[in-house]
Amino acid sequence: MIKVLVVDDDRLARRGIIAEMPWDAFDMKVVGEANNGENALEFLRSEEVDLLITDLAMPIMSGLDLMREVQRLYPKIWFVVLTFHQDFELIQEALRIGAIDYIAKTQIEDARMEEVLERISERIRRSQEASLPNAERRSAEPTAAADSMLVYIAGAGQADFGALWQHTSMQGQTIQEVSLGLWTVLPEREMTDEDVAAMKRELVELGLERQVTVLHIRGIRDTDREQLRQRLLRYKEISLFYERKPGVFYYEYTAGRLQVEYPGWSDEELRRNRDAWSSLHWIVRTGAYEELLQEIERARPSAAQLANLFYTARMSWVRISREEAGIEEEMPGTGALWSEWTGWLNAVRGKLRAIVAKSAYSEEIAQSIMSAVDYINLHLEEDIRHSDLAKQANMSKGYFSQCFKEIVGRTFHDYIRDARIENAQLLLAETKQPIYRISEQCGYANEKYFSRVFREQTGRLPSEYRQEKAKV
Repeated sequence: MIKVLVVDDDRLARRGIIAEMPWDAFDMKVVGEANNGENALEFLRSEEVDLLITDLAMPIMSGLDLMREVQRLYPKIWFVVLTFHQDFELIQEALRIGAIDYIAKTQIEDARMEEVLERISERIRRSQEASLPNAERRSAEPTAAADSMLVYIAGAGQADFGALWQHTSMQGQTIQEVSLGLWTVLPEREMTDEDVAAMKRELVELGLERQVTVLHIRGIRDTDREQLRQRLLRYKEISLFYERKPGVFYYEYTAGRLQVEYPGWSDEELRRNRDAWSSLHWIVRTGAYEELLQEIERARPSAAQLANLFYTARMSWVRISREEAGIEEEMPGTGALWSEWTGWLNAVRGKLRAIVAKSAYSEEIAQSIMSAVDYINLHLEEDIRHSDLAKQANMSKGYFSQCFKEIVGRTFHDYIRDARIENAQLLLAETKQPIYRISEQCGYANEKYFSRVFREQTGRLPSEYRQEKAKV
């Protein structure tokens, strides 16, 4: 019997899941429920649970933070996440942490509960299997004859290894599943360079080099195995994103290397870095750009946080000569590596720098104009005066207007109008604020005038735009 704990801050959704799912048909039983992460942890202190089903967006403690804490305290619990279809980045983050599956709430609404539980039950069954083809799995803590281990990490969407178990490096070895898609192999003897070369060659022949990352961890003999497992989980969640390079699937590390911890970003640090990237100084100042990249590599925020950051910041970038810059192309997709993100950023920066260079103004003038653009982006709700920004840039009003248009690609007033309308579109699509409030936040004290300008620029009234987006 698989004991289930359901965690969701929406009481009706939580009760609906508990009441409607055919738990008995799959040998499952709901033994508890909680409305937030802290209450879930309190329940786990006194009750045994095999499967934790949690919403991702909750107050007090998010579903992702709950998973990380449960993984640390109760590593044998399986995770399934509840989400809406638009939470794609969060889903990928949950899978990196170790979730075995996710339930889209629309599946429950569409009466597909049996299909959902059957899929989850099958994945649990797979991870519970006592044996694998040509490989031994032991429940007792293994001892290694060698001072190293191999770690196989499945790529995104590749949790079922298939042909990997036929790989010669797996034959007759002690294999342990650390989490879904993360396996350790303890070789019977120390691997030679020839062994490593043969292993890599066979992985390529089997077509697995794009599906798995292989870590060869040395110096494990005196390492606490439980701590090592936790470090491997952390590596899979965070460091793999930063350290794997395109076309390279084999890496050699020492056990001590895995002890390095990275701070990540708090919500406040994410906001601060989002503002820094939304600023345009990094376009003209190489030092500023390098500092921003170094901050990311120092802290190693999650891939989901970076996707959130760059999605928001890009809105500021595309306002500069968008037709000419061509930076509205797709960002790196889910599963992309940090090296792919930096490649994309370098390309975007190159295009924007080329536009600034065309203006033939000095870097000092370009920075002054970028400062003006930053001010506009951060003060859209205020009365932004042309003369005030010109004075701040130590330019005459006329010269400031000329520089602004040639560097940014639009007149000062057109840029402000477009920035306000784009901000209004975002607020209309993603919030339920009344239109008069959105009008004020976008610098229009008169709602009727705001609606007229919005219609002139988009072809729709604000109310029509909101209704249209609600259908998507």
